[in-house]
Amino acid sequence: MKLLCLPYAGGSANLYAAWRRRFQAGIACMPIELTGRGVRRQLAFYEGMKDAAEDVVEQMMNHVTDREPYALFGHSMGGMIAYEAAHLILERQLPPPALLIFSGRPAPHVERTDANIHQLPDADFMKRIEEMGGTPSELFADQQLRNIFLPVLRADFRLVETYVYKPRAPLPYRFLVVAGTTERWTDEQLNGWHSHTSAGCRITRLEGGHFYWNGNPEPITSLLSEELQFLHANIGWERG
Repeated sequence: MKLLCLPYAGGSANLYAAWRRRFQAGIACMPIELTGRGVRRQLAFYEGMKDAAEDVVEQMMNHVTDREPYALFGHSMGGMIAYEAAHLILERQLPPPALLIFSGRPAPHVERTDANIHQLPDADFMKRIEEMGGTPSELFADQQLRNIFLPVLRADFRLVETYVYKPRAPLPYRFLVVAGTTERWTDEQLNGWHSHTSAGCRITRLEGGHFYWNGNPEPITSLLSEELQFLHANIGWERG
């Protein structure tokens, strides 16, 4: 079972480095690197969510075949990309995921109420990012790091803030939705995910806030291990 992972805004594939050794044999954690960061830092940032989904699907298909199971995990912004990528997978009749895991995200039809920040001056933008938590203070304190990560953060927030939800038929894929216990998303907003799948949706909360797994990934990796092992044991994977 391959677990493909997408990061939150400002993050990279390196976020999931600590996850690899926490899964039991039979589950391979495989982070997907987005453009403009890590080993793909020379590539241009995405113009929009469709651009991001196209790129992610292309990378995913380099890792999976039509005879092996895989799951897709996305936290916050990564969850938004995962949702759009899943629709592309369905439209193109590509190998389907065994499970879609949306973390730290309300249902896609829930309207944003936050003010846009991606065009704010640097000082104001950094202040808003720090208020959200999840970003190490040394990132903005060091000029060199700031020069590297500010463009990434701006590009990612532009991606989120310009996203326009498009109503479509429910996906035929199983969902697992995870959020922190002190996450600002309400139960109603999370329960909205049920309307986006025809294959079943489980919703659960783990101790913590929006970045509930930063610093201690054990609860989420244990949850994912149990879920993926159950699916692997109970669902057939031969597809033609």
